[in-house]
Amino acid sequence: MHVRDAVEADLAAVTDIFNQAIPGGDAEWTESLHTVDERRSWMRDRVSEGRPVIVAIDDADRVIGVASYGDFRDSTCREGFRFVVEHSVYLDDAARGTGAADRLMDALEARAAAAGMRVMLATIDGRNERSIAFHSRRGFREVGRLPAVGYTFGVWRDFVILQLDLHPAVAGTPPSTAPH
Repeated sequence: MHVRDAVEADLAAVTDIFNQAIPGGDAEWTESLHTVDERRSWMRDRVSEGRPVIVAIDDADRVIGVASYGDFRDSTCREGFRFVVEHSVYLDDAARGTGAADRLMDALEARAAAAGMRVMLATIDGRNERSIAFHSRRGFREVGRLPAVGYTFGVWRDFVILQLDLHPAVAGTPPSTAPH
């Protein structure tokens, strides 16, 4: 298994992976399936903003996972958030337990740190105990919980925020790189 930047040819598999998460309701807070065109636009937007979209590839050269990070709270308007990113990591159902999620997160965290990001946030459905445990194991800590703010498939959902400090800050000293 290896991790690399996503390419256009990966979009059908990437779309399928995102869509696998929708029926359970505890990962993608939408009731509508994504389309390849929508994922293409998403990927182009991320890449044009200098944000990574990466995939995990198995030994048979199949895409088995996807991860990315993007802006948190639109730092183009709220530049105080320019050193914070919100990420997502999704696996094909058949890839669970293979280590692909850890490989994707290792790469994503390294890229965020290299880009001068200070904080990576995970925003997770409160019922998604597997994702909360995964992130906790990786050093993320819960910093917020918004009860019953989402509603999909007839269920009110809690929004849990977990935080990973990529570069512990020194008070009053900004990071050496300034994105945007």
